[in-house]
Amino acid sequence: MTKVVVGVGVPHTPFFPGIAEKHGDSSRMVMLFKRARQEMESASPDLIVMFTSDHFVSFFFDNMPTFCVGAFEHADGPCELSRMMPQYRVRGSPMFATELLKFGIENNFDLASSEETKLDHATLVPLHFLAPNMQIPVVPIFIKALAEPLPLASRCLALGHMVRRFIDQRPASERVAIMASGSFSLEVGGPRMGYVNRNWHAFVVEYLRRGNLDELVNKATAENMRAAGNTGGELLLWIAMMGALGDCKLKFIEPDGSPPDAPRDIHAYAVWEARQ
Repeated sequence: MTKVVVGVGVPHTPFFPGIAEKHGDSSRMVMLFKRARQEMESASPDLIVMFTSDHFVSFFFDNMPTFCVGAFEHADGPCELSRMMPQYRVRGSPMFATELLKFGIENNFDLASSEETKLDHATLVPLHFLAPNMQIPVVPIFIKALAEPLPLASRCLALGHMVRRFIDQRPASERVAIMASGSFSLEVGGPRMGYVNRNWHAFVVEYLRRGNLDELVNKATAENMRAAGNTGGELLLWIAMMGALGDCKLKFIEPDGSPPDAPRDIHAYAVWEARQ
């Protein structure tokens, strides 16, 4: 039977690989990624399901699905002009993705799919630190988190619940890692470039720590997330992950992790483990 063995939430800031190369273990960011990687490797997943976002690489305003499953054999990236990391080829799992799409439709989720996905830093920065050999197949689930209108937080939680039901009913013997990445508060570009809301960040981290999803979902309105910065909608990725993790137990959550070259960035790193 397929089972969820670990959950990991991390940031995906595009210049983190360059900072890691420059500062090494003197960076708290590097040490936190290493801690999360150790937990991933200890859980020995056969597959990663990643709730992720797209920064106008695979999708643009002419065609931007709210929820989209990557159903590719393999995908390359990062497909961005500015990058501070190697190019990677990521293995997919078309069979798992196709079965998830069918299950979703049968459970009132009309998911989009993409068999020729281009990957950006949102997916590849976490994999760069957590699974750099790229040997574990990845099924990304893209959530429209950077463009209005944002999906409801309650709908993203329901998406996570649906993904968990799909995993639990699969007869195959697979060990699945659930992953999400993104910011809770950060403004990129424009006159508020670099703005963060530390009170909102602290609120989100505390409610993740408590596992108080109902209150977190209630507070994660489009208005509150946008007030936290134009990437604030990436909280929806974490909410979807929490829905998929179900009864997994929090092992650690560490706020912040600002590297020396980015003192304004605030993030969180967290790992959940399967209950015995």
